[in-house]
Amino acid sequence: MVMFPAKLTSHLMAELTVEQFSGLFDKKIPPETLASLAKSASNGNLESIDLLHNIALRHDSEGRKAENILFDLFSGKLPAKKGIDKEIQETSKKLYQLHLNTKIKTHLTDSKLTTPSKLLYIVGSAIEKVIDKISLTKLLMKNEPKGSTLWDNNRMTTSDEIDASNKNNPTLPSNMTINCSIGLMQNGYNLLADVIEQKILNNKTLDKCELFPININDNHWILAVFYQPEHKQDMKCVVFNSYQNVSLEITNEIAKAAEKAGIIEKDITYIEGNIQQQVPNGCGLFVVEAIKQLTENNQQDPYDTLKEFQENFIKKTMAEQKEFNIQNRRQLYSNYHDSKYLS
Repeated sequence: MVMFPAKLTSHLMAELTVEQFSGLFDKKIPPETLASLAKSASNGNLESIDLLHNIALRHDSEGRKAENILFDLFSGKLPAKKGIDKEIQETSKKLYQLHLNTKIKTHLTDSKLTTPSKLLYIVGSAIEKVIDKISLTKLLMKNEPKGSTLWDNNRMTTSDEIDASNKNNPTLPSNMTINCSIGLMQNGYNLLADVIEQKILNNKTLDKCELFPININDNHWILAVFYQPEHKQDMKCVVFNSYQNVSLEITNEIAKAAEKAGIIEKDITYIEGNIQQQVPNGCGLFVVEAIKQLTENNQQDPYDTLKEFQENFIKKTMAEQKEFNIQNRRQLYSNYHDSKYLS
């Protein structure tokens, strides 16, 4: 463990008892101790942030818990004082710079500062040199476009990231299915139509609300929802698109797929409009968030939920929309990392 040259101040002692502090070095750290550290760190206590970083370096479950606390504070998933992400970034960067010191580097060849980790993602967000960011990107995520980094605020979301975010959704109701992301067309074939046809062959009908993250033209994500409104026999389809209206060619292909589910064209509704001004290339982020809204509001008609989401986002301030872009990209990586390395 690499210890920071920081003093245990009276402020920190007010958050942790002597027994709790001593317990930080045990194999198992009591949950209430980590909870106290998380609360203290969320209020901006630098000593607590330092301690969480030290614990996060561990390669056991306690290290993973501390790393998740730090990342959830950094990404906005956990409530915290404004600017806490900057303080966590600064501490992570100092730790990384300490690691680069040759005196300790040889002892950390298998550390979370040299292998894919959430801690290393935070480091990448804090360092300034693009060449260093590119180097860390290659380590954290394969097949990233040349010259692109994970921290670009206009980076396109991958299907792996979308699927990881939808995997094991804690709020997924039993009457809803989130399908794996697919391209609408491949080699002239309508993949969405094929998937729906196969589902109907297996089940005779689409008996659940079906959510399909769909990539169109290899560069844009939309969400198609097939569902049966309450107290109605006919199924409907609503398409959520965070950018300008899709082309006639695309609507025709979606209509062909919907037809497989017995949905006629007049029962397909599009919720469209560019809400990406402060979230460039954020179509994947909006699809993930739209799915989250649907799973959390499953008693409401999907159209109403998605329309409400669009309208509420438009009402956000420019600063809030930018924050959505930053925080959701960070949380997207967290889900991807857990899916790839912890499953």
